[in-house]
Amino acid sequence: MKTTCFRLCLLFILFKLDIHAMDFSFYLECPPNLTIQCTDDVSNLDKYGQAYVWLNYKKKPLAAKTTIYNTNACGIGTITRTWEAEDPYWKIHTCSQIITVTGSILFSGKDIFWPRDTSIEGCNPNPDPKNLPYGYAYPQFNRLKCSQAMYSYKDSKFTVSAGCMKVLREWKVIDWCQYVPNKYPAVGQWSYIQVIKLVVNDSSAVLNCPKDTLVDTKLDCKSTYVQLTPATAVSKCGNALVIRNTSPYSKSKGADASGDYPLGTTEFYFYAEYGCGKELKCKVRVTVRNKIGPIPYCLNGLIVALMPVDTNKDGTPDDGMVQIWAKDFNLGSYHPCGYKQLKFSFSEDTSHMSQVYTCADLGKNEVRMYVTDSLGNQSFCKTYVEIQNNNARIPDCKRKDSITTSTVLIAGLVLDPTGNPCPGIVTRLIGETTSTINVHTDTIIKTKYDTIVAPSGTVFYIRRQDTSYATKSDTSYQIWEKELATASDGKYTYSKLAKSKNYTLSLDRRESEFKGININDVIVLLKHIIGTEKLTDPYKLLAADVNGDELVDQSDFDLLYDLVLGIADYQTLSKHWRLLRKPILFKDPFNPFTTPMEASVDFKAVQIDYPQVNFTAVKIGELDGFDGLAQIQDRSKDLNKTVTGNMSELVVYPNPVSQQQVYFNFNLNQKSQVNIRFYNQQMQLVKRISSSFEKGSQHLEVNLSDVQATGILFYELTDGSSNLYGKLIYSK
Repeated sequence: MKTTCFRLCLLFILFKLDIHAMDFSFYLECPPNLTIQCTDDVSNLDKYGQAYVWLNYKKKPLAAKTTIYNTNACGIGTITRTWEAEDPYWKIHTCSQIITVTGSILFSGKDIFWPRDTSIEGCNPNPDPKNLPYGYAYPQFNRLKCSQAMYSYKDSKFTVSAGCMKVLREWKVIDWCQYVPNKYPAVGQWSYIQVIKLVVNDSSAVLNCPKDTLVDTKLDCKSTYVQLTPATAVSKCGNALVIRNTSPYSKSKGADASGDYPLGTTEFYFYAEYGCGKELKCKVRVTVRNKIGPIPYCLNGLIVALMPVDTNKDGTPDDGMVQIWAKDFNLGSYHPCGYKQLKFSFSEDTSHMSQVYTCADLGKNEVRMYVTDSLGNQSFCKTYVEIQNNNARIPDCKRKDSITTSTVLIAGLVLDPTGNPCPGIVTRLIGETTSTINVHTDTIIKTKYDTIVAPSGTVFYIRRQDTSYATKSDTSYQIWEKELATASDGKYTYSKLAKSKNYTLSLDRRESEFKGININDVIVLLKHIIGTEKLTDPYKLLAADVNGDELVDQSDFDLLYDLVLGIADYQTLSKHWRLLRKPILFKDPFNPFTTPMEASVDFKAVQIDYPQVNFTAVKIGELDGFDGLAQIQDRSKDLNKTVTGNMSELVVYPNPVSQQQVYFNFNLNQKSQVNIRFYNQQMQLVKRISSSFEKGSQHLEVNLSDVQATGILFYELTDGSSNLYGKLIYSK
């Protein structure tokens, strides 16, 4: 009993001592509970409070024993931190801190950066987002804390035209921390439509158009059906190009522009569309000529009396003469198409409107009355004129056939295509080859001696001479030839030519120096070749054939350019001039080389005069105007200073170009938008630059590294009203 009481007393004393120690020497201090946002950083929870152990009035930090995260996928919930400490008397002390995480700041549409609209070009453009650059591929999010944002998309494709497609990509973003299914308006869901344009950019696409066409109508006075070759478009990308034409007379508006075309020239375009609004185009000319000739009606003969002519003023008529006009034989000729302006002539030459008859034409003479319309179509009818010597009583008035005169003349006129005379053209008339037999007679004398012996024995010698003659003959041949240059009025005349002989007349001219051609002619030829301003005058097309191969192409431009620069020798040209017999009607004005062109004329057994053997002279290389030989003056050959319109003083350097950089210096009279185009030797566009320049001197640097061509490059500078052209030699 005593032992039990002792133990109880001891425990009571110890308990008292323990309480005393806890109150004054040991204490566990915990941080308070608090609330934070889900956007706050929870990687280091000590910044939200720390526990301390107080022992004997000294404080020591204590690490949490457990940390329990009771949050959802969006980071919202509670975080419980628990600390545990044992005092010196082996008693365990615990405390906890509860951190409540809330989501009052929610993910919204402002946190989404949607992909931007874009355009994809190529042979086969691919809109897959993984092939698109940053900012155009996927949605980007400003913040992902407190959210579970995910995206998806759906494409709707629309074909605008061949090679052009529009993709409407509908993006949808859902925040699974907020999303409420089947809720309207949507909660936690956002959508956006991205527009993607797919453009088939086919730089290899080529549009092949029919050639300019010339058709003659011989039945219908107003129009005729023209069958054209359909245009075709070729694409290495394999995309079909839609072709259309702008001809107002085509039966269809597609690749085939065939249809009923009126008289005259119709110009229209073929367009091949590809990509989104990109086009290839080419211009086509269809020319319909009226080849319906007039209907001629002639009088059935005309009797005309000669008028006396007293050339020596002695009171006695020396000859008779009368002038008759071709229209005097007209008996109601007309044109079935109603053309009123008809010309009447005695030959195909419409200027041969009258004919002078003299005593040499006494009696009946067959004539042809030619009727020519305003388009050059001709028809003729045959009749006769009877020349009489009645009241005039001209003595010794006889028909030419009975007169022994044996001379005729050949004469004519040489003009340029505009009608200006061409002096200095060399004409050469070659006649028949004549032969002369030369007979030579030689006298041969031989001396002989005869011996006679007399009976007396005397010897007598008798000398005798025999004379003989030897005749020899040889033949010498001569070619009759005469040469004349045309006078200042372009005329030439060969008179007193023997009748019944054959003659050949030829014309030529070689220039001793380079005159009358300059950079302006080069520019005209360049415009024709690149297609910006085609030559339509057949005489200018003949002048553009510089190398004489009966084609107008790049080689002619190169040669003309080198001639103007002085690189090529002008004397190496096969021709300086083309001489054409008049009148000449070109079968195809767009290709005059298909028409036979006579540079010489043959006259067989000449019996009559030929007073109008006329020619047209075309100077090779003269393209910006036919000035006539008499008016041609030297023109500047300076290609580095060209003045034309608003732009002037063009200087291009270096040339040749080997470092990919070329510099253009030029002057503008006013502020302008200037376009620079570069073409390869096939006259295909290989580079284009457009820029705005102020008034005054300009300096432009151009990098040619992206030009897929070497050799000769042609450039064109234009401000819409004036143009500068030139050529570069480019090597990479």
